[in-house]
Amino acid sequence: MQKINLQVDFMKIIGIFAHIKGSLISVKFQENEIDEFEKIFDNWTDVEYLFDFFNENINDLNSGFYGNISIEEAIERTIEEAEELEETILEISESGHKDNYETLQTLFKPLNNNDYQIKDYQKTKAYGFERKSWLRVYAIRIASNTFVISGGAIKLTPTMNEREHLKKELRKLEIVKDYLIENDLFDENDFEYLEIK
Repeated sequence: MQKINLQVDFMKIIGIFAHIKGSLISVKFQENEIDEFEKIFDNWTDVEYLFDFFNENINDLNSGFYGNISIEEAIERTIEEAEELEETILEISESGHKDNYETLQTLFKPLNNNDYQIKDYQKTKAYGFERKSWLRVYAIRIASNTFVISGGAIKLTPTMNEREHLKKELRKLEIVKDYLIENDLFDENDFEYLEIK
């Protein structure tokens, strides 16, 4: 695999992994043992991780933005929604090869809510399926059915600039975008030439 290391804020991309060849791609940062797609869904279905997360962010959980919800209810809701979201992303990325009407682009929306045009290397987000979901999967759009996952987060605040774990996701999006640009990876065919695990 062509590996070009990129280091910003001590985060370095050391691998690219295909979950569905030619469509769902994920990066692995040096600080982690697994790639970002696997990491976020492992975390979102891990009761201990979620208990710690919601305890650390109890004020945000109880702010009223998501109504009155206990930690136990938040854990249960997160696990159920994460399982459904992961399954849907995998199914759409697979079917998008054959069906031009249901691609990952139908699921991933521009990160900036005021972006109405598709752009090269666009930063995007996919939501969970609850009416007011706090789950976010972040990715860079390469083509209508090719997205490179940079990470994900539980977003309990109105904007990403209010909490450090969300600011980190913004930095990761920028790192992945820079990596793709520096390596001339700008359409789905470019990933065919990389040795993707």
